[in-house]
Amino acid sequence: SVLATKPSSCASNGPRRPLALVHLQGQGRGVAGILLSCSLPLVRARRRRVSRKAEGFPAQIAQQIRQAFFKTEKKLKVLPDLLHTLQDVYQTKLQPLEEHLQFQRFYDTAELSAAYFTAKPMVLVLGQYSTGKSTLISQLLQADYPGLRVGPEPTTDKFVAIMAGPSRQQLPGFALCSNPRKSFDQLQSFGSSFLERFEGALMPEEEVPVLGSLSFVDTPGVLSGDKQRMGRSYDFEGVMGWFAEHADLVIVLFDPNKLDISDEFRRCLEALGKNSERKVRFVLNKAEKLERFELVRVFGGLMWSLSKVISSPEMPYIFVSAAAERCADLAPEARDFFLSEEAKLRQEVWQVPCDNTTRKVNDLLRRGRLLRCHTLLVNHLLTLQGPFGRRKLLRETLADPVKLGAACAQVAQESNIPLQDFPSAENLTELFRKFGDVKTIKPVPSSLFRAAEEALNTDIPVLLERVASEREEMIQQGIPGADGLLKGKGSGHNEQVATATEKGAPATRDSKKVSPMSQA
Repeated sequence: SVLATKPSSCASNGPRRPLALVHLQGQGRGVAGILLSCSLPLVRARRRRVSRKAEGFPAQIAQQIRQAFFKTEKKLKVLPDLLHTLQDVYQTKLQPLEEHLQFQRFYDTAELSAAYFTAKPMVLVLGQYSTGKSTLISQLLQADYPGLRVGPEPTTDKFVAIMAGPSRQQLPGFALCSNPRKSFDQLQSFGSSFLERFEGALMPEEEVPVLGSLSFVDTPGVLSGDKQRMGRSYDFEGVMGWFAEHADLVIVLFDPNKLDISDEFRRCLEALGKNSERKVRFVLNKAEKLERFELVRVFGGLMWSLSKVISSPEMPYIFVSAAAERCADLAPEARDFFLSEEAKLRQEVWQVPCDNTTRKVNDLLRRGRLLRCHTLLVNHLLTLQGPFGRRKLLRETLADPVKLGAACAQVAQESNIPLQDFPSAENLTELFRKFGDVKTIKPVPSSLFRAAEEALNTDIPVLLERVASEREEMIQQGIPGADGLLKGKGSGHNEQVATATEKGAPATRDSKKVSPMSQA
């Protein structure tokens, strides 16, 4: 007999196996001794080499590779760029599940491309024609962008994206949407007719420091007649809804002489209210033309008009703005009031770059919660069994809002998630009707759902811990153009009012306190 070993036992990381006894028939003890003395040194040398390989350089490489993938909270906390980390979480853990369920097609929402996470925050300005949209953007930029025209008649007939660039130039919409580094590539779905009405206005950051942190979108004036509305060759409300969904701040301007809300304007405001209600700011512009009592009546009329198109029971704050060149001719109390309102509006715009990361993390978390609800609902619907087959019962459930609402309530109770995270049963019924046949509803692999749950329960909450510290660090380091946004053009009195408003103090003039009755 001789001592032999199996090759698999040498490569094993566990305890060494005992040597097997192999009986060699027809051989003597002398041959067995020779074989034993020759094989044992070879076996021991091979085991030493395997042990060194397992504990040496390859093991260190494997450890570094494991650490490269941030699947733990410790790795998420030390990554330098939060937005790129957020992009990686979405693309690796949420997007595969969205593609499997056709989430974007079902809820008619845009894909979060790489440019979405890296693009600068955007401010959208809209309103009826001749309400001062282009003038407001020029005041915030402290410069006129290329192609700007200002007049009492409708002058802006295109969507204009004002961004930073190497020089002052106008870029056609076809070229702007074809640039993968910009976030406008999805606008190509609205057709060539819209792209002909879309252009970019580029300005160097040295000339306009505000564009180092922000980008603006100027819009055509909303029309008031059906004949003018039917003359548009593209989906105006759809385009406005896309810009509102991707914008960080939406400023809606009103003119005291145009308080009526047309059908097209109403559809635009309803499109804003679906997903962008929290970032809409209403501004009553050109208020310096009104007397005090007229301002009160106009303000009340505007609130009444908005109450018919805004679904929220709480009315939003409405800023009152005036032309800067006409404020000098007003009474001191009125001048202080308008300047304080302007400073508050500038403060809202100034906070956009600070809250950019917070908004994107919050939007991704809300999108992920909706994706989780949709996944659980689909898995529950696929478990339904009826006497005439599963497919017939599934069609009946999807077509009945009462049955679909009961299914959502059951899923919410079993999964311990709020029922308010689900869309309304009526909206879900309409979405399933547009989505198509029930054959497109298919089961979800457990691996995709576990990855999405890990992103919602572990990765994104860890990222939220870094948002506050990053915001404070950004404010301390300074934001390009922040001084221009807070102070703007004007005298030292304007800067004094802006500083007082920023600190939360009432607006003053010549260091004298103005009474609340005088401000009113």
